[in-house]
Amino acid sequence: MVYYIILTTYAAPDSLLKRLNSFVNKGGHVVYSFKSGFSDQNVKVRTCRQPGIISEACGISYSLFSVPQNVSLKGDPFGVGEANNKITTWMELITPTTAKVLACYDHPAWGSYAAITQNIYGKGTATYVGCMTSNQVLEKILANEVKNAGLWGDAQKLYFPVITKDGLNDLGKRVRYIFNYSSKPISVKYTFGNGHELLLNKTVDKNTLLELEPWGMKIIEEK
Repeated sequence: MVYYIILTTYAAPDSLLKRLNSFVNKGGHVVYSFKSGFSDQNVKVRTCRQPGIISEACGISYSLFSVPQNVSLKGDPFGVGEANNKITTWMELITPTTAKVLACYDHPAWGSYAAITQNIYGKGTATYVGCMTSNQVLEKILANEVKNAGLWGDAQKLYFPVITKDGLNDLGKRVRYIFNYSSKPISVKYTFGNGHELLLNKTVDKNTLLELEPWGMKIIEEK
């Protein structure tokens, strides 16, 4: 079975970070944000080279960071266009040890440092995002990692404010919950199995267009 975790772990005890290393080693996939592993559970900054304990799984290290001004990712590696390729707020100057570089900085002084990396550790992978990217870049990173982990499906093709959940009922049938987390009506294509819409007591076939009222929901039991 493939497992996946996305983490922002600024403050975490040594024991948790060691467990995450073990998790990756045994076949898990983790995406870390910048400043992960930076301090212990008491918010005491770790004095070793960052990102501390998770360096083992991430295959990187850094001791320098900065606030970016007019900095982008070199070569638009995720194909998001110039406006969405810029970084803001925070950047770590990462040196890979065993990690593959997914993106580096387009900057005359910092261009040799990595911005985003991925490392194979044991049976799993650890991806480290060392800067504040645009939402578009982050979406591409997460989509790629979910696909690589074999977890991509029809539910992942839907975008906020449409949210889906599913589970099995006592009869062993899959029940899908489709929510509209907005104040506007939304039409969404139902791409899952044929089923029965429980609230309205009617049949819903695959590829039917569902109309979701503001803050509305559909509950569909698949056949």
